[in-house]
Amino acid sequence: MSDPQDMSEDEALAAEYVLRLLDAEAERAFKARLDQEPALREQVIYWEVTLADMAEDLPEVIPDAALRAKVMSTVGTETPQRAVSWAKRWFALPSFAVVALVALFVFGPLGRTPAFDPTLHATLISEDGTLHIEAGYAPNGLLFKVIPERVTPAPGRAMELWVIGARGEAPVSLGVIPTDQEITFEISAEIAALIDGGVLAVSDEPAGGSPTGAPTGTILATDEFFDI
Repeated sequence: MSDPQDMSEDEALAAEYVLRLLDAEAERAFKARLDQEPALREQVIYWEVTLADMAEDLPEVIPDAALRAKVMSTVGTETPQRAVSWAKRWFALPSFAVVALVALFVFGPLGRTPAFDPTLHATLISEDGTLHIEAGYAPNGLLFKVIPERVTPAPGRAMELWVIGARGEAPVSLGVIPTDQEITFEISAEIAALIDGGVLAVSDEPAGGSPTGAPTGTILATDEFFDI
């Protein structure tokens, strides 16, 4: 994810959604987008994993005046209406959410990466050399990890990762592959069932991912999972 000063609106919205800070109308609009935008779902998964992990060791604390002032000065760079909204919510937040917001807006993502002990692995390399990723799956926690060794999509395009079950089930998206950072995220039990004996594939898609929920472009690389 980006540093706070470079954070996109979608990254901030994903974090607010996970923290349940969006109003009802904004939450409905965001959920509608989740059904159509794999990249947005990936950001939600990132914040769910990161913020949940941060919460494990957090004691109950009440932020002091200096900390509150620092956060408020940061959100003060938003539009007046948005700043007022954040200010109203501040005092209603549990201590975990307060600390998470400090990490989000003041310090950037500080949560430690969840423990990752993979049992399955796959390597995907395209013939033209524009793609090389390493992927692993850890059943303990249903964690999936993607390491982009080389991800160079064409201008205005993206590379999207899919899993196809051993029985030929329809491809299920695991999201758009980041170009410059590894990512670990939790998958559902249904997707985990597809991974066991399944195949990973990467397709060329429009920026933001497939608009249909299925691969629409060229399949760049595939690989079967193997035991580590």
